[in-house]
Amino acid sequence: MLHEKAGFLETNEEQKERIEDLRCAFSNIYDVIDNKCKNSRETSLALTKLEEAQFWAIKGISREEEE
Repeated sequence: MLHEKAGFLETNEEQKERIEDLRCAFSNIYDVIDNKCKNSRETSLALTKLEEAQFWAIKGISREEEE
């Protein structure tokens, strides 16, 4: 049996919509970085940090308790 923190977190429709909105916003930022920045270590770090921010933002929504 999976530990509770290792399992999939169910989300409701409102959370799914908010997550999709976040993904669209992050996608726009990825596009700007891809189009405006040359390949470099700094650009790679920026993309890594952006991926991390997206992960935590989505995780924050998925872990919200229903009121």
